[in-house]
Amino acid sequence: MIDGLERAMKILDLFSSDAPERTVSEVCRTLDLPKTTTWDHMQAMVELGLLRRTGRGRYRLGWRAFQLGLRARMTSEISEPAWVEMRALAAAHHQTVQLSSRHHGEVVYLEKLAPHDGVRLNATRVGERLPAYCTAPGKMLLAYLSARELRTVYGEGPLTPLTDRSLTTLPALEAELSTVREHGYALDAEEAVEGVCCVAAPVGNRHGDITWALSMSFLAHRLPTHGDVYARAVVEAAQRLSERAP
Repeated sequence: MIDGLERAMKILDLFSSDAPERTVSEVCRTLDLPKTTTWDHMQAMVELGLLRRTGRGRYRLGWRAFQLGLRARMTSEISEPAWVEMRALAAAHHQTVQLSSRHHGEVVYLEKLAPHDGVRLNATRVGERLPAYCTAPGKMLLAYLSARELRTVYGEGPLTPLTDRSLTTLPALEAELSTVREHGYALDAEEAVEGVCCVAAPVGNRHGDITWALSMSFLAHRLPTHGDVYARAVVEAAQRLSERAP
């Protein structure tokens, strides 16, 4: 990969809803880069519209980053058919529904629908990323990797937990993924966010590749009484979506 492009992506990845503004010094420390090199890169990114200056030495994402994000959603081949199933799931069960994909070891949230009386999670906002092994959609997508591919993604571990219920070792993850493949859906039982559970099912394209995961999040106290119902509903919706996916 071109060094400059890789460095620019690493800089862009530092900006999030929790850290919307960064200084040159913060970027230098986080990425362990020389200050002059970092400043030069960030000025070039400002000129391209990827960053914007908000004050002396302070930056936020720029208009082009916003534009590219919107274009990605507008030109997605799965968004339109996904929204049909997401609306139906949310209307029937009054819970938050998400569509996700995987990038290396992280799950990326592409679409989200939260009903007025459902669970609202900042962690699963569109564009946000979480460790795949801590989430239902992430585990669902990891389940289609071979053992060698899984080790390419995570090495030999350990895995950094998000809660005290998160998986922390590769053998534990492999055992969990075996269960996912057996059941045909994945479960996150307070592994990403305390007090919240999630079920996910695979969505394939017309070539049979499992590219996305459809999921539903709900409060943990509903798991014993509603978990099976939610899992069946998500699996059925994901199957319908797979049939309509390009």
